[in-house]
Amino acid sequence: MAFYLLYKVVRRDFTYQIPLPFGVFSSFASSLIRAILKFIVDFAVIIHYRHPYEIGGLYFSLNMFLPSLGLAFLLASDLAKGSLSESTLALLSSLVMILGGSLVTLFGAFLLLMNKEYRHTFLSIETGGQLLRRLFLEGDDVSKAQVFKKNKILWAPIRDKVAVWVKEGWASWEEENPDWFTDKWKAKVPENMKPTKKMALRVEKGASERQAEVEFEFGGGGGEEKGQNGRRKSLSALIMGHKAASFKVTPTSGVMKKESEVDEVEFVREMKRRGSFSM
Repeated sequence: MAFYLLYKVVRRDFTYQIPLPFGVFSSFASSLIRAILKFIVDFAVIIHYRHPYEIGGLYFSLNMFLPSLGLAFLLASDLAKGSLSESTLALLSSLVMILGGSLVTLFGAFLLLMNKEYRHTFLSIETGGQLLRRLFLEGDDVSKAQVFKKNKILWAPIRDKVAVWVKEGWASWEEENPDWFTDKWKAKVPENMKPTKKMALRVEKGASERQAEVEFEFGGGGGEEKGQNGRRKSLSALIMGHKAASFKVTPTSGVMKKESEVDEVEFVREMKRRGSFSM
């Protein structure tokens, strides 16, 4: 048990995954949880506890061989002291070889027969913190959102990146309201990571401007206008949340006035340049 806890400390994987207050309580709770999990794995060998958040893949696999190694160590120690009879020595030696050989054979067959995509999980040296940070850096928003359900110590090295992700995405999450963006999740986000009201309004205003669009409808007129080879052009736009008025350009001599045509073209060109609407 002491070796296992020391192993977790050296790997910087001692703090347990669940959110815990910093300080003595966190250390005590992590020690208790780690000890209980190790006890369960020693006697029940529950393979789900090979997860990086729990025992860890490689240590879980090696842990199955520790009883045989411990027995071999005691046998060698007693043999050095000369406290074992020849019959006892022969019996214990046979027992160690049988147990060790059986474990190696069965575990090898177990790895060989399982689905290939799971084999690496029994040999992985990835810690819980490394897994959480990798999922955040490589995953989508759903994966990134899980970071606030884990202990802050695990994602402390990427705290700045987490803060940037929250501030940049908060406005769109408020609008789209994904399933994970709940009041409970919001409460777990540190206040200094949440965007201020001024920043949120600025982002929302920018999004509204980008979404504004102008629609042009061209069509031939009817009746008298069609007989005069007239052309009607109506502009219906939504710019900055206000609907532009429709207007009609009707030529007086069968040819549109050049000045009006130039003004309209320049207007469209300028609006395209500013990126305020899409055609």
